[in-house]
Amino acid sequence: MENTIEVPAAPEGELMKVKWADIVLGDNPRKHFDPDRQRSLEASIRAQGLHTPVLLRELADGRYELVAGGRRHRAFGAVYGPEGLMPALVRKGDQAFANAAALTENIEREPMTPVEEAEGAAKTLADCKGDRPEAAKRMGWSLPTLEKRLALMNASEKVRDALQHKVLNLGHAELLAACRKETQDSALDHLLKQEKMWTVVELRAYLESASLLLDKAIFDKSDCGPCHHNSSRQSALFGVAISDGRCTNKQCYDTKTDEQLQATADSLKEEFQVVRIVRPGENLTVIPLHADGLKGVGAEQALACRTCEHFGAAVSAAPDKLGKVFKNLCMNVPCNSQHVDARKKEREAAEAEKAAASGPAKAQGTGTKAGISKPGGAPASKASAAASTKKQAEASAEPSRAVQDYREKIWRTVFRKAVPKLPTSQNRQVLLAICITQPSSLDSHSLLDAIKEAAGEDGMTIAGSAKLMKLPEAYKLFTEIEPGHLRIAVDLIAAHVSTSMSVDNIRGLLKAIETDLTQYWKLNGKRPAEAS
Repeated sequence: MENTIEVPAAPEGELMKVKWADIVLGDNPRKHFDPDRQRSLEASIRAQGLHTPVLLRELADGRYELVAGGRRHRAFGAVYGPEGLMPALVRKGDQAFANAAALTENIEREPMTPVEEAEGAAKTLADCKGDRPEAAKRMGWSLPTLEKRLALMNASEKVRDALQHKVLNLGHAELLAACRKETQDSALDHLLKQEKMWTVVELRAYLESASLLLDKAIFDKSDCGPCHHNSSRQSALFGVAISDGRCTNKQCYDTKTDEQLQATADSLKEEFQVVRIVRPGENLTVIPLHADGLKGVGAEQALACRTCEHFGAAVSAAPDKLGKVFKNLCMNVPCNSQHVDARKKEREAAEAEKAAASGPAKAQGTGTKAGISKPGGAPASKASAAASTKKQAEASAEPSRAVQDYREKIWRTVFRKAVPKLPTSQNRQVLLAICITQPSSLDSHSLLDAIKEAAGEDGMTIAGSAKLMKLPEAYKLFTEIEPGHLRIAVDLIAAHVSTSMSVDNIRGLLKAIETDLTQYWKLNGKRPAEAS
């Protein structure tokens, strides 16, 4: 296996000594530490000191996060205690740097277990926003190696624990990871009860007979009845057959499953900006979008996020959630984390300000205890408060009418800005399409205002006089207008449609003219008029 990881560049560090107690543990991909090797390292440090410094990342609060050197950190603490001054190389860097550096430390110095590599690969994939080739490049792996490790992320906790402690080998675990989690655990229990451990080939045969149950399939099974791969048909033809309701053609079964996953994803594309099929190992590349709660971005930001190109839905391809749809997701996990952190800081600042303001009042005493109402008031109810909180959380899970109106307003605003910027011929094509299919949707009032602003004195003549005339007189007036200003007036028509045109038509037109939304809308809470 390749073992050179491309670590994101970080500034050169400073070699210094840091008190062991001031070092906080980072997210170490290594979970298993060999006790004998650890004791040997402690003895070496006790006799000779620590020759190789650990790698730390400086945090905003003045402490340091351990990036690389988990075994050395443990051993040093065991020898010198929390007050010991530990040699360290301190660098500044973001979380992506820390993740990649930790993987480099563990893979290059001492190979990690496949489970640890799988978990590290999943986190690297999240840092790469789901880009598998980029994640493989960053880890120094081939794409097939990355795919194999990510597949292990679907293994149940019991299976991964058995692999971690070498009860199973990698071949067994890869086979089990392809099954539903409840099937994995039952198969593992059956496997461990055997007097002699099954070979991988024997386990494969066992799983093939147990995993392709037709009643668990998500696709239309109307074609499966007469198929000779249907075990129900086989039992009528042969004296010995496997139990009814099973498919013996895994390739066909998987193909139909993939087609159904894609069909489900396609059905969501009109409702969401992006729809993805999330496969095993990709669960960290998407995150639910919440307005409230510990993982919330705030109500205002949540509205803005719903118009972002990364807002969408996912169809699960994981065996234990196959075909399940997850809506209202953010596909840009690093961006979501930034907004969550920003809101957390705002909330903490507001709470601190409130506490400071209420300090004098508390000193005087209000005479009211928690859960006891003021005189004449209704008694406080924890159950009512909990029910109210639950109701608010449920209400925020789906887009409200206000959110839908807000989203529609954005689409209409972008449409009015995008169409006038089209080449003349394309603008006229849009106008022709509107005039033929929905002529009543043209908004004459907003159009006249736009003409006044764009065509100067001639525009005032067009806007002020034409609407008072009959059609023949208006035509005669337009023949006298300077051609350039008349062209401006005509080019403005297509962008001025009233609210009678459905937002679906507007979205469809924007897609047809290949509008780049990033030119008109930015994920920073601004309205389209401000962001264009």
